[in-house]
Amino acid sequence: MLEPQRSLRPIKNADSSPIFVIGSGRSGTTLLRQMLNAHPRIYITHEAGFYSYARHAPKGTTVSDWLEHYFDTYSFAWIRLDPQLVRAALPRDLPMERVCEVFQTIMRLKTEQLGKARYGEKNPLDTHNLPRIFHDFPDARVVCIMRDPRPTVLSFNRMPFGTSSALLNAYLCRIQYEHTKPFLDRILEVRLEDLSADPRATMQSILNYVGEPWDEAVLQHVSHAQVDDVPTLPWFVKATQQTPSQREVGSEGREPMEQVWIRLVERVNRELMQRYGYKPTTSVPEPSLWQYARALAGDVPGMAEAAYRLLSFKGLLDRHFQGVERLDPQRGMEENLKLNPSAWRYYPAFEMPQVPRFPALGAGR
Repeated sequence: MLEPQRSLRPIKNADSSPIFVIGSGRSGTTLLRQMLNAHPRIYITHEAGFYSYARHAPKGTTVSDWLEHYFDTYSFAWIRLDPQLVRAALPRDLPMERVCEVFQTIMRLKTEQLGKARYGEKNPLDTHNLPRIFHDFPDARVVCIMRDPRPTVLSFNRMPFGTSSALLNAYLCRIQYEHTKPFLDRILEVRLEDLSADPRATMQSILNYVGEPWDEAVLQHVSHAQVDDVPTLPWFVKATQQTPSQREVGSEGREPMEQVWIRLVERVNRELMQRYGYKPTTSVPEPSLWQYARALAGDVPGMAEAAYRLLSFKGLLDRHFQGVERLDPQRGMEENLKLNPSAWRYYPAFEMPQVPRFPALGAGR
């Protein structure tokens, strides 16, 4: 287990210390978010994508213009907050340099709606937004949850929002870790394996770090945390229904990873594994150069397809926020789930959920 946070870190006020849950995808961010949301004082939004969407704002745009496009995303729709409330609470013509005020306003309105005091966001992609987050909120409480990269890569291969390229998925784990390195003295690192093995001690450490008192409800998130703000996608639904001890943290129940890929994932993520105590597999012999070459060659088609689909989706978002071509919230969610079409074979009975809508959302477009 990593060194726990034993002392309570007091906060000045909620607005100066929002809570961010980050980590590589498939590392337990949804589970941790649900456990924190079971606390009577905490609400963490599910992948609102606030800082990620702000990256798509064209130069010279105002917060008001950007906000109208943000309201028209599936990520905001799942928050289930009336856009009119946000408009009424914000001054007009804010420059994008003050976009953090929109985040504060949206989150404050939602926490007040739920009768809570602390707010924040769970978003694995916020690993690359940390410079902006700490610029806007120097006292932000960032919890980074990590997982052994070998089962993480296997899990990514099964995700429609992931890629079919094992090499890309391995590098994604590494890149997200690299993004956290400059801020390791300001964030709390936890492991999914520790959360699963000892949820009480791990959650005590997290609550001490974010400056909130212990509450038994965090160990009972299945009955205490709301779920209507989580898209009803099978991988998210599973996380809301499982206790930490039920969470699969290894590769059990999955087809085994090829030996050559075990070694490649370990090589790509050597530093990450050393830092978090993940030992190299001793039962796997060192592959030959020919085996490495054959594995990498076989991965090229998946890598090329993933790059094309990711760039295409980025283009859709860019055009949406530039006002060139509207991306309907429902289509936006569906396009995000087309990044890895081969993964859908794992979900044969899946039915696409409908994005929540307020009557005024998208009006006039």
